[in-house]
Amino acid sequence: MNSVLKPIAHTRMLMFFSLLMCYTIMWVGNMVEATTDEFLTFLLSIFDCYLICALAGVLKKIKLHWLVVIPLVTILFAELFTVLFYHSNFTIYVVLLLFETNTQESSEFIQAVLTQESTWTAVGLTIAAAAIAWLLATASRKQFRYKGAVAFVCFGLIVWSGIRQLSGYYKLGRCFTSASTTICNDPRYCPHLNTPFIRLGYGVAYNMASSAELDVLAETVAETQVESCSFRCPLIVLVIGESYNKHHTPLYGYSLPTTPRLQKLKDEGRLTVYSDAVTPYNFTSNAFKYMFSTWDTDDTDEWTRHTLFPAVFKKAGYRVVFITNQFTMEQTNSWDLAGGTIFNHSGLSDLQFDTRNEHVYGYDGDMLAEIPAIDSLTAQPTLLIVHLEGQHVKYERKYPAEFARFKAEDEATPFGGEQGKQIAAHYDNATYYNDYVVDSIFRIVSNTDAVALYLSDHGEEAYDWRDKFERTNEVTLYPEVAHYQYEIPLMFYTTDSFSVHHPDVIEAIQASARKPFLSSDLCHVLFYLGGIDNREYKEHRNILSPRYDATRKRIIRSDVDYDELMRER
Repeated sequence: MNSVLKPIAHTRMLMFFSLLMCYTIMWVGNMVEATTDEFLTFLLSIFDCYLICALAGVLKKIKLHWLVVIPLVTILFAELFTVLFYHSNFTIYVVLLLFETNTQESSEFIQAVLTQESTWTAVGLTIAAAAIAWLLATASRKQFRYKGAVAFVCFGLIVWSGIRQLSGYYKLGRCFTSASTTICNDPRYCPHLNTPFIRLGYGVAYNMASSAELDVLAETVAETQVESCSFRCPLIVLVIGESYNKHHTPLYGYSLPTTPRLQKLKDEGRLTVYSDAVTPYNFTSNAFKYMFSTWDTDDTDEWTRHTLFPAVFKKAGYRVVFITNQFTMEQTNSWDLAGGTIFNHSGLSDLQFDTRNEHVYGYDGDMLAEIPAIDSLTAQPTLLIVHLEGQHVKYERKYPAEFARFKAEDEATPFGGEQGKQIAAHYDNATYYNDYVVDSIFRIVSNTDAVALYLSDHGEEAYDWRDKFERTNEVTLYPEVAHYQYEIPLMFYTTDSFSVHHPDVIEAIQASARKPFLSSDLCHVLFYLGGIDNREYKEHRNILSPRYDATRKRIIRSDVDYDELMRER
């Protein structure tokens, strides 16, 4: 028994801190509905913490125990922050969200949250846990009457916890060594996610498996086949926004004039605004995975067994041009698995694109110079994809000073006090600038036979219905969260020349503007516009087709029926 308890005797403050860490996260999580099983959290955490102390005891002999202490403090603060800010413990999605941004976005995000109460509450709780751990460690060194009995109980709890937790370690190891997220999703191999260490480890393991899937995806994409192509629309422009809260534009009923240029195009009849579009995920990586892949939740096989729509266009004979202000090859992020790396994987990029830009820009408008000249775009059938940085936090850095039209006093939000109003004003200014950028793209092709689509990867909150901005990942998905974070803008821009040459497409666009749409169906719309016939095309998922199935369930966040959820609102 003494040999088992020896690691604790030498690192008792660390043991107390580790346990307090697990229980503090559980306590705070239960307050904001990021709940975990209290019994399992109490029990399973004991052996996790014991192993940490054993490792620290070994490293202490060579004066490297700080290699355990610093990560431990970081994990406590990080998960407390995600619980308070995102209303979620570490999950595969939160881990991906924390690591998916590039260096610039990470810096901006940190600056944005430094003024948030959640951040400083997490700091305070971390310091409090360290202080209490020190007091308990000091008190435990003193002799007291039942010290032997306490030691025996501790020994029993460690053994009991270890027996229960060993299966969790096995399952976690199975996921770490897997090259498929299917294994990680299998209930037989998914551990109890009741300790911060297992939650973090599972999030990392899952995303590593997701990364390994890309090699399989590249093989599938290389085998892409096209039966025929009529090149129905010779120039197709797809503009993808970022973090666009559609409820911050008059196009969807907002009170402030954040999108005057697009509003003018709508009034002129050249812009058709769709009223009911949603994204399956509220973060870029999985939103792009669903948007660019021809796979869907209706399919029973792996998503890696399906191709990516740019590769289909390239195989069909379209020239595919990709202009992005986030996913250039130099901006590859290790964890941006389904976002950046489906574009930047060494094999996938060449299979999808003929041309792409090499650098990112401070403002989206500066990036437009990368778009090829109109003579080049019209020289052959072309699919032009422009991916903006849009309204990603930090909002005040997403627009030049001359586009600062709105001030805090213009905002009607009652949430977040003056800071909430100021952040909302920055968001509206970023939306106002985005209006200019998108309109500028449309103007580039305005005198050609072209059709353009604009949609966003996901939505955003900007103090709309509570004291919060950006995105969250609550255990319970509320209708209000879906309303602001999952609903997205979708619109079609058509030129005068396009209207003359394609009256049938114009009619289809106008007739479908009020139909429900899920962004994972985008590829089928594009295949129709390109006149591409291939085995991945499903007409019932093409919103422009009279055979479109408007009754299909729109599943968001993998298991929530969006339309059923919104009926509760």
